[in-house]
Amino acid sequence: MGSIHTEEVQRHLRQALNRDKVKLWESPYSREDGTAHQIPENLILKYSEELRLSKDVVAANMEELRLHAVRKLASRRKFQTSGVATLKIKLAGKGNLKCSSFELETTLQILGKAFKKLLSEKCGLAPDHLKPIAVGRVIKDDVPLSSQHISNNAQVLVICLSESEAEAQRKEEQVSKVRRAREGAELLADTLAADDDMEHNGNQYGLQIADQTGRALQIPREEKRALTVAMALNERGKAALKRKQHGEALLLLLEADREFQQCRSEILQAVDNYAILCLDIVWCYLCLKNVTALPDAENRLQKCEQLFHKSYGSNLERLTTVKGSSGQEKALFVRLHLLQGVVFFHQGRRNQAVAELAKADAFLRQLQVDESKLTELMTMGFSGAEARLGLRACSNNLQAAVTHIMQKQEERREIKKKEQEERRQKKLAKKLGKTANGDWVKVDLYNALVNMGFPKGGAVAALQQTNNNIQQAIQVLQDQPELLTLPDPNPGPVSITDEMLAQLVSLGFDPEMSRRALQSCQGMAQRAIDMLLQSGGVLPGVSSASGSTSTSSSSSTSSSSATPSSSSSSDASPAKSPEELQREKEAYEELASDLADHEEDYLDLTLEEESVFLQEYRALLASTLSF
Repeated sequence: MGSIHTEEVQRHLRQALNRDKVKLWESPYSREDGTAHQIPENLILKYSEELRLSKDVVAANMEELRLHAVRKLASRRKFQTSGVATLKIKLAGKGNLKCSSFELETTLQILGKAFKKLLSEKCGLAPDHLKPIAVGRVIKDDVPLSSQHISNNAQVLVICLSESEAEAQRKEEQVSKVRRAREGAELLADTLAADDDMEHNGNQYGLQIADQTGRALQIPREEKRALTVAMALNERGKAALKRKQHGEALLLLLEADREFQQCRSEILQAVDNYAILCLDIVWCYLCLKNVTALPDAENRLQKCEQLFHKSYGSNLERLTTVKGSSGQEKALFVRLHLLQGVVFFHQGRRNQAVAELAKADAFLRQLQVDESKLTELMTMGFSGAEARLGLRACSNNLQAAVTHIMQKQEERREIKKKEQEERRQKKLAKKLGKTANGDWVKVDLYNALVNMGFPKGGAVAALQQTNNNIQQAIQVLQDQPELLTLPDPNPGPVSITDEMLAQLVSLGFDPEMSRRALQSCQGMAQRAIDMLLQSGGVLPGVSSASGSTSTSSSSSTSSSSATPSSSSSSDASPAKSPEELQREKEAYEELASDLADHEEDYLDLTLEEESVFLQEYRALLASTLSF
């Protein structure tokens, strides 16, 4: 708080000096070599009386402002003559730091990795422990500083990773946590993109992105991939934020922001994810005590407020209509108005700061949870998050909160049940394969034929031959009875016993062909016998491992192949090595560990930190009211 008060004193003193056109870097205040000359006593006394500060405080701060002006002028001249820029560095995070802030001279043509090496020499940490951030972006290793919008006298925030985090990076083959998070997010996006190739009745399988009303958004493939990566990284960032690892959270959130920027503005305006991302980024800067060094803090908060109003309504009326209450989302507005008040305070816009902090305080009072009722709900078996969100949604009405929580639990169960069914249908769809014209076999038509009593294998083959024409498929099944003996395209594991095998071998069939036929026919002996009789005892291409079979005996009667094995695997990418699969598994697991348990987890803010910051900045405003 002391440093913030000093900053406020210097801001008001600077305004007074500018008003009176006092240039501390010129004579008589400074000599030609930049050293102090003299500051008239009457000038110190004047500002002491005007700002109601002691003469010692005014004199000390005027000297600091003079030194700052002299250094800035010198750096400007040096940059103009030699091209050497002066950057203002502020360190944040853990680590054995030599100092918390300093100035660094460098050309702007050096690459980001060379800049990190200079930082390393200055602060005493290894380059891979440092994550520099400027103009709201992480500085890239392989791009010159000049191409990353960094100019002379720019401010750079450097996140210093702790020794334990650095050890974790080395164990992860020197891959940073952010890169690991991106890898997992991109794997998820690629998997969902592959699922999007399958369309059934116009509905895409995989990730569904909806607006506030639940209406599915039609998103182009590339934008959907970027949005998927962005949302996954955003979840990782929010998880780090929950753990109060603000440096790591900021890096992840900035990566998510980069992906969100690839999406059209109308997509970002249809959902509130991007608004919350902007809010979280500015929150990280506040927690890292670097709000004034974020050039676009005000811009991000303006975007956030605009998107909130668009998603929720100017008075949260749209949110109340859609969800039945607005109590939970009000927690976001506590943080929004608090951050706006903080930014206005540091900009010297006192009246606006007071107004925004008053709004934050009003929302905070509305969201105060009755501790006794919170405890009572938790003794009923509800989690702390459920209890807190329920009481806020129902204005501390205990019975209404119980009903609300149970309703939310039921909604989550229904959503989970629906998702499980969709995954089952998707898995089945991949096994049904494609039709002759390249479209995917439609699951609903397949189910309709099976419900009519046709065997599953025959239903698939008929739909493949007829390009999903169910009337023609029925006719094909009647005209080609051999299709009725085709195996189930989606078989479960079947154990072939010695007795089952002996029954076919005793009829003169080859033991290996008999085993494969039984596996393909799910252990049904009569169907296996029929299959062997029709194929002359030889089954080329049958494989229980893939659950599919060649239908060369029947495809000759059709103008196109009707093989159930023409599944998505035919269009899949080359098989991956065990090492690649293991890396993918680890990336997925790492990503999944940070995903929220339910969709309202981001609203479960205790508001304790917000309350502390609110009190701090109100005290600062009160202490400077005489300025």
